[in-house]
Amino acid sequence: MAETLLWVLPLIPTVTALLMLTTRDRRVLSALDVSGSAILFALALVLAREVAVGGPRTLGVFRLDDVGLVFLLLLVVLTLAVSIYTVGWLEQALEVGNMKAEFLRSYFALVHAFVATMVVTVLADNLGILWIAMEGTTITSAVLIGYHGHHHGLEAAWKYIIVTTIGISFGLFGTVLIYAAAADVQGGAGAMSWSAIMKIAPTLHPGIVRIGFIFAMVGYGTKAGLAPMHLWLPDAHSQAPTPVSALLSGVLIKCALLGIIRFQTIAAAACGPAFPAQVLLIFGLISVVVATPFILAQRDIKRLLGYHSVEHVGIVALGLGFGGRVGTYGALLHVVNHGITKALAFFAAGTAIARYGSRDMRAIGGLLAVAPIGATLLMLAALSLAGVPPFSIFVSELMVLRAGIGQGHWIAIAIFLSMVVVIFAGLLHHVGVMAFGEPTATASREPEAWFPLAGMLLLAAIMILLGITLPGSFDGILQRATEVIVD
Repeated sequence: MAETLLWVLPLIPTVTALLMLTTRDRRVLSALDVSGSAILFALALVLAREVAVGGPRTLGVFRLDDVGLVFLLLLVVLTLAVSIYTVGWLEQALEVGNMKAEFLRSYFALVHAFVATMVVTVLADNLGILWIAMEGTTITSAVLIGYHGHHHGLEAAWKYIIVTTIGISFGLFGTVLIYAAAADVQGGAGAMSWSAIMKIAPTLHPGIVRIGFIFAMVGYGTKAGLAPMHLWLPDAHSQAPTPVSALLSGVLIKCALLGIIRFQTIAAAACGPAFPAQVLLIFGLISVVVATPFILAQRDIKRLLGYHSVEHVGIVALGLGFGGRVGTYGALLHVVNHGITKALAFFAAGTAIARYGSRDMRAIGGLLAVAPIGATLLMLAALSLAGVPPFSIFVSELMVLRAGIGQGHWIAIAIFLSMVVVIFAGLLHHVGVMAFGEPTATASREPEAWFPLAGMLLLAAIMILLGITLPGSFDGILQRATEVIVD
């Protein structure tokens, strides 16, 4: 049963996408959207229980262990939240002309095709399939980024295609090198399977693996938004429709991080953990440092959130680089915390943009007066992104910090803390400008829509829960995932 679900999961969004092409009715499309996401969520929970009880499940080129399960659960939760949010968001987008009724079915079909490619990425045991699925996410998401059709969106889509395609080509080179090293030891059979490679990883040629890991780090790091390969990310996140921005930041870049983790474990076993740790620390620090001045100087709210993704992906890389059980656990927890919080932030930002007709934060004033619930949720998401307790990101950032201190990385910790303090002050200033003061005359005072609020409240509840206490079952998944990476 569980093994069969490995093949069923990618089929759910694929079938949903095909069904979208059979109708033009907006209500039917929304119903299919929510239903498909709910079914995917339910089946993922069934599979999660099977993996938690019986260990990793494998069928052909697909495999789900506890590391992949962390990313799968994040994927299905955010997909469901996005579908719920989209029901209300779509009505407003049609009114202002950002979406056209005759193109809705292709939009929904592309969203679920995008989800399908990410599901395959998470489940792939074969490193070649992992690379193909990662490239597949580019094809589906690039069209969505430029879906509004204006020149800024099309420019962002082309930039995304060019940068990530060049970047992921490095990932292909890394994959080929790891395959060559594995095939030299065991022959061609199973030389692309991550689980098979891990069994012989200590016997692989360390020189080839080092080069392969660097190529993979650059390739998948480009898709993850690690600096200095992040150039596509702020433009893509700012120009995409709000639900797509949430998927890009909340899930897509996390799928790329999973690819990095797969190659990190191979490199650590073949070359020792110090080498991949040093590479991850370098990219992590660069990302946090590069993001800081752009966050401070930003005026576009969606670009601001895009640069925050660069910062937090850097924090995940730092946690993996600091290593040990604390650092790795903190990095995995930060993947989930940032994904939930950033999707909530994009939802709330989309609500603000719809009311003011502008992404310029200087034009969005007095949001608390016109949309009190949405403004409150935006402030909560901002506080979490800034690392304020008791929100979820504070917990995972503290664990990453503890790991760095425990390993004696004092210079990295000093740089990390300095940047976090500066970002904290800048983010609170930006959000304060939007939330307080007098609303402009152009601000819409219509009642807040129920469906967008439902999607936001779901994510806010998870964000607060993860900051206060971790459910025992989820903690167990994170513990076992940490053991897979560290051991």
